Amino acid sequence: MKLVNFLIIFSTFYYNVCGLKILAVIPVGSTSHWLIGHEIVKSLVEAGHEATVLSPYPLKEKIRNYEEIDISDIVKHFEKNKKFNPFKMAKLPKILGIPFLHNIGNEVTQVLMENENVRNFLKTREKFDICLMETFHFNAVSGIFDHFDCIYIPYTSSSVLQWADVMTSNLSPSSYVVTPILPLAGKLNFAGRFWNTLYIQIENLLYYSYHKPSQRKLYNKYFPNAKRSYDEMINGVPLIFLSSHNSVTGGRPYLPNMIEIGGIHIPKKKELPKDIQEFLDSATDGAVVFTMGSIVKAQEFPEHIRVAFTRAFGKIKQKVLWKYENETLPNKPDNLMISPWIPQRDILAHPNVKLFISHGGYLGTTEATKEGVPILGMPMYGDQGRNIAEIAHQERGLLLDIDDITEETILNSLTELLNNPKYKKNAEEVAQRFNDRVMTPQQEVVYWTEYVARHKGAPFLRAAGCDLSAIEFYSLDVYGLMLAILLVGFYIKIKILKLIFRKLTGKSGKKQKTN
Repeated sequence: MKLVNFLIIFSTFYYNVCGLKILAVIPVGSTSHWLIGHEIVKSLVEAGHEATVLSPYPLKEKIRNYEEIDISDIVKHFEKNKKFNPFKMAKLPKILGIPFLHNIGNEVTQVLMENENVRNFLKTREKFDICLMETFHFNAVSGIFDHFDCIYIPYTSSSVLQWADVMTSNLSPSSYVVTPILPLAGKLNFAGRFWNTLYIQIENLLYYSYHKPSQRKLYNKYFPNAKRSYDEMINGVPLIFLSSHNSVTGGRPYLPNMIEIGGIHIPKKKELPKDIQEFLDSATDGAVVFTMGSIVKAQEFPEHIRVAFTRAFGKIKQKVLWKYENETLPNKPDNLMISPWIPQRDILAHPNVKLFISHGGYLGTTEATKEGVPILGMPMYGDQGRNIAEIAHQERGLLLDIDDITEETILNSLTELLNNPKYKKNAEEVAQRFNDRVMTPQQEVVYWTEYVARHKGAPFLRAAGCDLSAIEFYSLDVYGLMLAILLVGFYIKIKILKLIFRKLTGKSGKKQKTN
């Protein structure tokens, strides 16, 4: 027993002192997606490990043991081609967002694999212990990890998505686990269960009929000599990190190798810029913070929406800080401060902030959740509708429909959230649950990454369902046999009953001849 304890302690000491070599691929040209991956890697580097990161946003200040390979041409590619317009996305039926993202994923894969820096990197003889990448719409990129023969640990930028369930063989009942693209939450009524089930089946159809075959084709194209097939790569992961937390999503099924790290991106709060600090300190009646993240630009708002917000802000007594990219704003009221950039996390921690207006993105809503700040959400695409639906269900915020934005609807929402104490009370209760953890998200990442390395890939964490076909996983062959037995039994029973009936009635079942 003493020897076992010594080996465990020595193993832990070895990985902490000698360190693992980490390879991380962060191929999404979006700062919100990038930040999750960056903070995961940063946590490991701070724990004493070395990292090489394929990053679309190279750091301005270098970090020790954190080496970068520039893939910023992904960002330039999509900026040049203007593939994404959030306001147009908000108008589309939600289900159309799925094939759109599948196509974006295929394009990301091709742009990344044609990148000269990546191609040169693949010619090296580097050796890595653990490889990390977001599982989104570009799983073919996992061929890089087969090339370097390392253990692949995926992560998500939100809670469980369909492909996360596929990678772990986790089951998410459609009766109460809502697809990310629907603005539903809580106990679903019949209509909610119907639409949720229908959308999930459409997602599955698109995943298996289009996304998976197209990604498999790209995998075979760029990694023709791979030792592991595409299916082996995405179904062979030992565990997956989920950017979620049960205080927000509620109780739902997770396999033991699905580790929640919601809030990993939230650093310790820092001092605010002097002008913002003074503005918030002077907000004796409280302050409202308004930002739509990194993708949605306030300066690109339709005119009627910009005017509606400007007028509504001028009619409340609270001060308002608005992330607005232009230097000037027509008819700006005296209680409003605009800034092209704001340190969102640090501002939400200011005690005078009473409300956060957001598009419902994961990063911002999680930061507001941590600080117990009520939220007014204007979801536009992706999982934003579901995020705000969860917040509204917990009565710590409200949803403002992008198609119903007027000065009146904005003012009514602001008045309700700022004057009704239940929203602040509920937000603080959720914050207590969110912050009450055995380990921080950073500690979870370090522990489980080292755990997988110590146990040589920890294959025992994988559920047996990962090795089953769809027919075997859902026991369709078993149910088919049961149905066949029932039908044969029913057929035999009918035959016996007919025979008994004929005997009792004296009929032979044959046509009687008449004289």
